Amino acid sequence: MRAPTAAPLVLRGGPGSGKTVVILHRARHLTDAPGAGPVKVLVYTNVLRDFIRSAVEDLRLDAGSVLTFDHWCRLEHERLIGDPPLDAKGFPDFLRIRGDLLRRMRRARAEPALEAVLVDEGQDLDADCYALLQLAARHVTVAFDSRQAIYRDAGSDDIPATLGGRAAQIDLTSTYRACPFVVDLACGFIEDPTQREVFRSQAATVQEERQTPLLYRAADEDDERRRLVEVLRERLHRNERVAILFPTLRQVKDYAAFLRTEGILASRQPETDRQGRRPSMDFEGGRPAVLTFHSAKGLTFDSVLIPGLSTSALRAARDAAGRMLFVAVTRATRWVYMSGPSGRIDGRVDAAFAALVARRRGTVQSRADAPPTPGQGARRRDDLTDI
Repeated sequence: MRAPTAAPLVLRGGPGSGKTVVILHRARHLTDAPGAGPVKVLVYTNVLRDFIRSAVEDLRLDAGSVLTFDHWCRLEHERLIGDPPLDAKGFPDFLRIRGDLLRRMRRARAEPALEAVLVDEGQDLDADCYALLQLAARHVTVAFDSRQAIYRDAGSDDIPATLGGRAAQIDLTSTYRACPFVVDLACGFIEDPTQREVFRSQAATVQEERQTPLLYRAADEDDERRRLVEVLRERLHRNERVAILFPTLRQVKDYAAFLRTEGILASRQPETDRQGRRPSMDFEGGRPAVLTFHSAKGLTFDSVLIPGLSTSALRAARDAAGRMLFVAVTRATRWVYMSGPSGRIDGRVDAAFAALVARRRGTVQSRADAPPTPGQGARRRDDLTDI
C-alpha cells in the first residue's frame, strides 16, 4: 500500500472488504521507509486489537504497535501530563483524557512524535480524536465504513472533512466478500433505500452454498439454547470459524457459561479491570468466539449465530439498534443464524426475514419445524434449513 503520505489517506470499505489487511500492509511499508519514526495502528475495540495482534507476526510488525485509541491516549497522557483522571467508579475517564491531551498538544505545538498513525474502523472517532492524531503524527491513514458506526451517527463525508478536506481517498467498497444471501439479510437493517441498493451491489462473492439465513422462533429460553447448541455443533463439525454475538455483555457471560456445561469451550470476550488491564482474546485455538455486537466490529467469521434477539435486549440501543444488527450480520461471510423468543423477537429482525422469505432467500423455523436431534428419528423431509 504505497499511497503518498503528503496528505491524509482515507480508505472507504464495507465489512469484509479488506480494510484491515490494507492497513497492516501500509503499516509495514511506512515502517520500512528510510529514516521513518514510530508507526502505530489504532483501533476502537480491545477485541479487534487482539485479532490484529494475532496476525502481525507474518508481516514482521511489532504487536505492541497495535493499540486501542483510548489506550494510546492514556499512555500519552501519562507521558506528557501525568496520571490520567478517573471516573466515579475508578476507571480511566477516557473523555477527559482525550480532552486534556488535545489541549496539551495544541498548547505545546511540538513536532509530532510519530511518523504515522493508521486507524482501522475509524467511523466511531469524532473530530477531536482526529485533531489529536494529526498533532501526534506526521501522517494519518484512516479506514472506515459509516454504516458500521455504533457509538455516533457518522456520515460518509465527515471523516475526510475532519482531516482538512485535502485527504486522498481510495474506495474498497467493490470487494465485499460475503455471499449474496448474507448481503440480502444485512440490507434489511439499512433504512435508506439508496444506500441499501448501493450496499447490495458491492457483493463480490458468488452464492455457492444453498443454505439460507435462518431465524428460529424459540418456544422458551431452554428451547432457544438447545437449538443454538445443535446449530453450533453442526457449524464446528464443518470446521468453520464461528462467532456467537449478543446485544449485551450479560448475555455473553451467561451463554459462555452455558456452553461450558454443554462441553463446548468458547473464547469469551474478556473484561477490563480498573487499571485498564485485560487478558487477550484467543483467536488461534479454533474455538467459537462469544462477543457483543460492539466488540465484533472489524472481525469476520464463516458463520455468525445471533441469539437472544428480544425487543428488550435491543431496547437500550434505541436509534443505534439497526446499525448494531447490521454490524452483527455482516460479520458473516457464509451463513447467519438468528433466534429469539417467539412473539418477542425485535421487529427489525422479523421484518428483515419476512422480506427474505418472500424471495425464498431466508428461512423461519419454530420447534415444530426444526430437524430432530440425534436419536429422535429420521430427518424430516420438509426441513427447510438447506433450501
